[in-house]
Amino acid sequence: MLKSFHLCETHRWRVRRYRHLHFQPGLNLLVGPNGTGKSTILRALANCPHCRRVEDTPATYHYFDAEAMNPRRADTPVRNPTEMKLHLRAMFSSHGEILQALFSTLRLEPGTCLLLDEPESAQDFDHVLALRAAMDRAIRRGIQIIAATHQILFWERAHIIELRRNYCDYVTQTLCQMRCLRPPETPAP
Repeated sequence: MLKSFHLCETHRWRVRRYRHLHFQPGLNLLVGPNGTGKSTILRALANCPHCRRVEDTPATYHYFDAEAMNPRRADTPVRNPTEMKLHLRAMFSSHGEILQALFSTLRLEPGTCLLLDEPESAQDFDHVLALRAAMDRAIRRGIQIIAATHQILFWERAHIIELRRNYCDYVTQTLCQMRCLRPPETPAP
């Protein structure tokens, strides 16, 4: 399992708030507005030989970006048989179904670290709930998940890393003030 991650010089300037990140077993969420470095952290975790991982046990890392897995994008190379299966399944799936295919196609071993870049993209409400349930099942099997997300439905029971200070409070307060999310008032009898 990944315990912490130290960003190299190249990536430090893109992620202003943190140089070192600490992770827990289970679901870890990178949250913050666009441009704060969520995707940069995931790509660095997956690919940068200069950033430093601290693990308590060796881990295998799988990076998944629904946009990159879209088979209509010719600029994304297929690197292994698993990616080929996902690309083939995606050819016959809607954009929102591509990520669902990930959890039914990949055989993840305990100790695997799954890196998800905005897994909620193109997911309707029911699919977001199903995706969270799939994440929970993977976590129970010993998979560590690190996700860059804007989806508040993932926040519960997750280790949240805010890339902008008090971002979760800001989002929560803003949502609570929205009239459309309040139950309709019933007139007094």
